[in-house]
Amino acid sequence: MHPVERKFQKAMSQIMPSETRVLVAVSGGPDSVVLLHLLNKYKVESSDGALAIAHLNHLSRGIDSKKDSDFVAGLGKALGLETFIEDVDVALLSSKKKTSFQESARIIRYDFLERISQKWSAHLIALGHNSDDQAETFLINLLRGSGLRGLTGIRSRRGDYIRPLRDCSRCEIENYISKQGLQFRLDSSNQEKHYLRNKIRLDLIPILESYNLNIKKSLVSTSGLLADDDDYIERKVEIAMTQVEFNVKDDDFVSLDVNLFNLQHPALQKRLIRQAILVAKGDLRSISVRHVLKIIQMMNLGNGFKEMHLPGSLVAVCDKGELFFHKRHRRDFVEDELLSGDIVPKGISVPGTTEIGFGGLCLNTKLVSKKDIDLYSTNPNKVYLDFDKTGSDLKVRVFRPGDRFIPLGMNGTKKLKAYFIDEKIPRDQRKSIPLLTSKNDDIIWVYEKRIGDHYRVTAKSTRVMVVEGAIA
Repeated sequence: MHPVERKFQKAMSQIMPSETRVLVAVSGGPDSVVLLHLLNKYKVESSDGALAIAHLNHLSRGIDSKKDSDFVAGLGKALGLETFIEDVDVALLSSKKKTSFQESARIIRYDFLERISQKWSAHLIALGHNSDDQAETFLINLLRGSGLRGLTGIRSRRGDYIRPLRDCSRCEIENYISKQGLQFRLDSSNQEKHYLRNKIRLDLIPILESYNLNIKKSLVSTSGLLADDDDYIERKVEIAMTQVEFNVKDDDFVSLDVNLFNLQHPALQKRLIRQAILVAKGDLRSISVRHVLKIIQMMNLGNGFKEMHLPGSLVAVCDKGELFFHKRHRRDFVEDELLSGDIVPKGISVPGTTEIGFGGLCLNTKLVSKKDIDLYSTNPNKVYLDFDKTGSDLKVRVFRPGDRFIPLGMNGTKKLKAYFIDEKIPRDQRKSIPLLTSKNDDIIWVYEKRIGDHYRVTAKSTRVMVVEGAIA
């Protein structure tokens, strides 16, 4: 028996017998084609269960994307499987949301799979990740400064998602697909080195292999060991939540006792903070170790009211021996000045750091080399701007009735109020969002949301300024 088939069988043996309806995510590439082939083979042999195919066309490679969709549709027809295909212009949506293409694609893809799974009443969603993906994910998170959780990489099962090929190497899958004579599609974007994962696969791993030919196996093994440690600590966190009086109200308000929190081990403290943020915010996107450590530092500053603003309109408040997390609603960002109507715009140091009166929020500005910028950054608190267009006379203020700007990716101006409505930002939060403006009061950046199209970095830009929000 081929190693791929043996590892697949072992992975599937851990699935509950009742979980028989499986939605298979198929891109048309080697991994997903082998996954579909094996799931269909063993479904037929067992005469039990049902399969369906889901394919999302990102519209990112022109005619090649259409050929991918046609290929997957052909697979579904040949196998007699129900096939769900949708087309989404990910590049356009990522431009509107001011996120990287890859981050937008990931969010859209999982939303698509969840919708189709619910529509088809699937028990499980099967993904084609392999052990090479696991090694690459380990290095990505290591380079980003991840904690233990990030270094555990890709789990073989998380919730309703399963990855039956996770322990198979890319080389093994390519060998299997050759022996079986299976047809597949290749994605040319996998060779584009402006994506971090591709740079790691094409550049970094070959260098590491010059030190250790089995580096990918070593990374996967290390990731597995860390996963065991992570599972153990998570069980301890569940116990610690009761010990610190972890209390949840209305799904977006969390509190805990500071004194009881301080009795916990530092490893558990960081996990408790992340868990509180997850419950109050709904996810951990844009939350870094730096945010967690700043919150713990804030808790140790002594008595008195202390507040910190976090990505995603989340606020951390420490007061009277309790730590609270809640979504920002009625608090405006310059509490002492914004009592009614408007505020006097605050000047921003360029280059330099300016505390803007937003619960410790600062804007850091500096000029950088154009070759060093990362336009695919997923950090909503950080933007790159054409300095020749912004100038150095910058100010920050809040929303005023009648404000207009040109959102990135659009040609004409749009009322800021209409933009807020489209983004589903509640009325009572709109004056909680800082606006970076030019000398002429033109809106350059709606903080954490969108930059003005006129100020984006283009091929003609000669000087680039990076502006980043940070907690003081």
